[in-house]
Amino acid sequence: MKYSKGGLHIDSDFEIRVVREDDDDIDLFVPIGNRTLNLHFEDSIHALNSRMQFSIIRNLVFRFNLNSSNNKATIHMLNNIDLHSSVVNFEIDYSSHTIHIKDREFFVEMKIKKQ
Repeated sequence: MKYSKGGLHIDSDFEIRVVREDDDDIDLFVPIGNRTLNLHFEDSIHALNSRMQFSIIRNLVFRFNLNSSNNKATIHMLNNIDLHSSVVNFEIDYSSHTIHIKDREFFVEMKIKKQ
């Protein structure tokens, strides 16, 4: 499944649902089903040797704004269905990146790559 709007590009093996769209704000919901998530940054964290791994992640939420002067999205990794169950969240500048979410045999792989 592919999602592209307002400069945010996601290529996912999982369903991507719009759960909130209000004026310029959008929340996307990606259920990955209680899986280990391996997160790779192509160029953002130079000291990171390999990846960050998060155990038992059920859902991903992407919050972003369509305003062309704001190319930032907040990504929440949840171990339940609500935002209060966030294991971690972080902000990225998605203006020149694509987010790839792939279903692997023993984990989910999320790569944030330069376009």
